[in-house]
Amino acid sequence: MQQSGTERRKAYLSSKRGDLTSYASMVGQEFEARVDQLAQLVGHEPSVGAYKESLLRGAIAKFIPKRYSVGTGFVVFTRESRLNDETSDNLDLHNLKEHYTSRQLDIVVYDDYSFAPLLKDGEFVVLRPESVRSIVEVKGYIKPGNVRDTVDSFIDFGRKWIDYAQYRKRWGGELEHFPTLLLLAWNVYVDNDGRPACDGKTVRQEIVKCYRDALSAAELASRNIPLLDSAYLYNECVINRCGYFRERDQKSREGYSTSRGKFIRYDSDRKPTLSGDCTIASLLASIHLSLETPFNSDFSYFDQSMQTKLLAHECAGITDWDSGEEADA
Repeated sequence: MQQSGTERRKAYLSSKRGDLTSYASMVGQEFEARVDQLAQLVGHEPSVGAYKESLLRGAIAKFIPKRYSVGTGFVVFTRESRLNDETSDNLDLHNLKEHYTSRQLDIVVYDDYSFAPLLKDGEFVVLRPESVRSIVEVKGYIKPGNVRDTVDSFIDFGRKWIDYAQYRKRWGGELEHFPTLLLLAWNVYVDNDGRPACDGKTVRQEIVKCYRDALSAAELASRNIPLLDSAYLYNECVINRCGYFRERDQKSREGYSTSRGKFIRYDSDRKPTLSGDCTIASLLASIHLSLETPFNSDFSYFDQSMQTKLLAHECAGITDWDSGEEADA
């Protein structure tokens, strides 16, 4: 049936109505469109990958307070000199420092107001630990091998962070925060037969397995090391470190959970539907939470439902941190 002029006008005005959920999903859609433009012109995957990282750094910079900056580079950790204190009466061992660096970080969000970088050249930075708030590792394609690479890199960073915090404490200082560690993958790797290398379940299982393989029993039990907070598979799913309640022994547990990577919105009949990508908006929200600035969830969380089981992702579930098994709750 043909719409009347009044009905068409009403539909038009409705389509132009302000909608924060649509706005948030368009942040991710903008990435996809710009990356596709380059991919159609240039088939060189490393160049496309570098462009994706640059786009993401630019987007993060637009959505965080001016006190913070976004770059790529290294973090320098100082430690006490190994020289014997009897070497010379003139040595000040506190100032005779040694140092070591992190592995190169794809994206780092840092406090550029309170802590000046040790070196800054465009987006490339070398930072002191106190300034670091969030780190994002970016993968063009996700598969079990580069999940392990990311976790290994974060474990290396975490151990250096803890060593430096202990060193600072011995000299009367404090390193009072853990940085937020994040992973973003743009696609899932597909083999020559067209089979995906992993999904939202196997990624969370691989994360837990990597930590259980690499950390000592004491490190596993204490949780006293910066851990991966969230992994995002663009337009697909979100994997979060979480707490949950296990029914069979009535205990609180920890693990990694998989949830949908799209927003839920309600249509005109009040029925929930899956809408655009939420992974980029969720990543930005995680970064906002890591900053020492006021946080307002109204402008960070745009999903129209707080029920994670509503239109749940096909890989929804929890992998237990301590056992490595799938949770029963």
